[in-house]
Amino acid sequence: MSGLGEELRPGLRRWTAHHREWKDTVGSVAISRERELVLVDPLLEAEHWPLLERAAAGRELHVLLTIHWHARSSGEIAARFPRTRIWAHSRDRAAVGRRVAVTDSFRLGETLPGGLVPLEARPRTEVLLWDERSRTLIAGDALLGDGPGLRSCPGWWLPSSTNLDELRATLLPALDLPIELIVVSHGDPVEADARETLAALVAS
Repeated sequence: MSGLGEELRPGLRRWTAHHREWKDTVGSVAISRERELVLVDPLLEAEHWPLLERAAAGRELHVLLTIHWHARSSGEIAARFPRTRIWAHSRDRAAVGRRVAVTDSFRLGETLPGGLVPLEARPRTEVLLWDERSRTLIAGDALLGDGPGLRSCPGWWLPSSTNLDELRATLLPALDLPIELIVVSHGDPVEADARETLAALVAS
């Protein structure tokens, strides 16, 4: 999305906004294709709306959520752009639906708008999104930025039915991907040795 945040790869931009409830800055991602604009976990402030208006012109607009906690500005986007499609993981659809009206659900491994592919992250509720074109892994809450590196989410963020060992095991299949960039919602992107950084976290 031209002018919004930083272009990390051609067609992939990340911007930050202050989350009033979270009381901290969080990141969102825009994937721009010829006929589609895909927003991942979008949180928009006043200055972002004109940029979105220009970027969405002539394109289908999709919102993909990694987890229900990240509905954020999705409802307002759908209100301003009535043809917006809101996508949620099938196992998380009910929880997302309590925050914003969902138009589409997806399952793990399906190809989504923008060519993104969902992978399991937090067992049963959260997904990672893989962008083959830019070799980028997009994370919601399961992975957090830690300076130039990564850490997993705190154990108390997980449901009582799982734990951090299970979370790390769930991330193992992602290591089969040629990851060059990891973009997180909380913290800075991992731009150097991204796959190796993830591998070290999974092995810890």
